[in-house]
Amino acid sequence: MQTLHLKVDPDNPNPKIIEIAAALIREGETVAFPTETVYGVGANGLDEKAVRNVFKAKGRPLKNPLLMHVMSWEQASSLVTDISEEVLLLVNRFWPGPLTLVARANDKVPPLVTAGLPTVGLRMPDHRVALDLIKAAGVPVAATSANLSGRPSSTSARHVLKDLNGRIAGVLDAGSTGWGIESTILDITRPPFTILRPGAVSRERLEEVLPGLIAATKPGAEERSRLRAAHYRPDARVIPVKPGENLAQLAQAEAARGKRVGVVVVGDQELPTLVDLVVVINGGSAEYGRRLYEIFRLADSRKIEYLFMEIPEETGLGVAVADRIYEAARR
Repeated sequence: MQTLHLKVDPDNPNPKIIEIAAALIREGETVAFPTETVYGVGANGLDEKAVRNVFKAKGRPLKNPLLMHVMSWEQASSLVTDISEEVLLLVNRFWPGPLTLVARANDKVPPLVTAGLPTVGLRMPDHRVALDLIKAAGVPVAATSANLSGRPSSTSARHVLKDLNGRIAGVLDAGSTGWGIESTILDITRPPFTILRPGAVSRERLEEVLPGLIAATKPGAEERSRLRAAHYRPDARVIPVKPGENLAQLAQAEAARGKRVGVVVVGDQELPTLVDLVVVINGGSAEYGRRLYEIFRLADSRKIEYLFMEIPEETGLGVAVADRIYEAARR
């Protein structure tokens, strides 16, 4: 199967091209599409056979659930039960946007989407192409990041095709994504609402809407959703470096051993010599998040063995960036 490469204007997508992708969704095929965070790959969320194709294309374990991508709160609410008034405050503030809400699923949601859990993640992307696709398809789209399982997430159609060409029916190419870091995942099944995965919406911003009702991730919280798939890792061994540690010295020690070494540093500072890749982040956590997966893929293309990455200040979006770096360092 050859993957259809469908290019669209991100701000004014051609309805005829959107309809080609929507028809594939209705026919039970898998399609990759852009969101404001990363590219996703999905299928008809109400068709269990179609949903299975998403897992097959990615090589994703069936124990890891997918997110239901919706075009409206009305569509989302038709899939869940027991929604409180506090949740509507979050929806009104952050939807469409990079916030996934984990709620109790009803019988309309196929068990394969939830991996047998009683909950489902709901996401309304803040991207014209994604919303037009869901609307044209006429069904919620069960999706996850558009990459092979275990690989870095995709922030461009080029990344998608490198991983999934021939494995999915089509990809809507609207250029690079904005945030680069996946959505925040928030468990809303009981107060206080718990962050299962930090993301583009910070805890501080959530607290502005619901002060005192947002809890940081707790031990065992991730297991309640199993939405944390290990897909943040490049081939290189990632070494997180705290601010104030001598990154240059650490990197040069490995380079002196004949290893292929890359470094990612924040702001102006001493840079190591004799390394194979140097990336400088001057735009704070927003730039770091936007470039993170591109850096991982660049390191792979340069066959980097050790990637030393300075941790940004762990506030706001920096929490999510640090989370992905620490996750990439896990073996």
